[in-house]
Amino acid sequence: MTRETIRRHDRAAAPLVSVVVLNHNYGRYLRQCIDSVLAQDAAPIEIIVVDDGSTDDSGAVIESYADRVTAVLKPNGGVISAMNRGFAESRGDVVIFLDADDYLLPGAVSAHRRALLEPGVVRSQIYLDVLSDVPWPGGRLPAQSAATGDLGDEVLDRGPGSYVSAPQSGNAWSRSFLSRVLPLPEELRGVGGDVLLMDPAPLFGKVALPASEALAVYRAHDSGMNSSRAAITLENLDRAAARFRARAELLARAATSLGHRPDPARWRRRNWRLLTVEHLTSRLSSARAAVPLTEHLRPALSASGAAPKRLMLALALFCVRVAPRALAVGLAGRLINLRYL
Repeated sequence: MTRETIRRHDRAAAPLVSVVVLNHNYGRYLRQCIDSVLAQDAAPIEIIVVDDGSTDDSGAVIESYADRVTAVLKPNGGVISAMNRGFAESRGDVVIFLDADDYLLPGAVSAHRRALLEPGVVRSQIYLDVLSDVPWPGGRLPAQSAATGDLGDEVLDRGPGSYVSAPQSGNAWSRSFLSRVLPLPEELRGVGGDVLLMDPAPLFGKVALPASEALAVYRAHDSGMNSSRAAITLENLDRAAARFRARAELLARAATSLGHRPDPARWRRRNWRLLTVEHLTSRLSSARAAVPLTEHLRPALSASGAAPKRLMLALALFCVRVAPRALAVGLAGRLINLRYL
């Protein structure tokens, strides 16, 4: 058997990867996104472009790819709606949801597929370089070391957002996992569909990190969801708390289906960011009960990291509590990003 015959055999035996491009009015970025998938040396790949009711030139861009992509044109329903529809159209054993304003670097699909072929792995995540049109701290996402391995106990202990994760375009999922949790509830339009997958994934299997270098690019721009921090207003605080409750409800449902006994009340007590949101809500609205000091500081003192870092965090939270309201809001804005709760 020649080397080329072996290569053809390996490609034929490799599981199909479905790359679902999620697009809404990102026509100016869409071509680079699709081209980055077409350039991957990791056949077989199917590309599904879900256009979620765009009103720009996205349709013309998609049409220019003719039979190279599967086009799904639908009325605007939000990212979760687009993810549900894209998964329903897909056939791959490995599924990547790729935001249309981001793009893949060479080797991304191969790395994901290799990771998900390992026994027990349900999620693969990679680092992303940040290409920013707006002020942005740091050069890659996640900025901290991404979590890997068996994280189920940590998720059961701490609840939503308990481990460091790459954003949407830095993930690939096993179809067996997605089949257990999709479709996601489309009425949750303020919640990122990616986090609704990240939260329960460790309960179903391992998380892999197949490469130390960045294998995708995250584009930060003024029309992107995460281009800026949400202002700390009473309305935004309420929205952030509601998003956390929605995440906790779905995570608890998944955990219960697997025979676990989740404790959402404990998740709240262990989350200093959520408690900070609740504290600020009480300061901005006299009708809300205040969070006790010890309850607020305890999760900061038990957070991951070195002792000096934990003490500095607890001190910062104490300052948020005792500073004048305007100063407290400004300081809290440096500690938490409401869009990520």
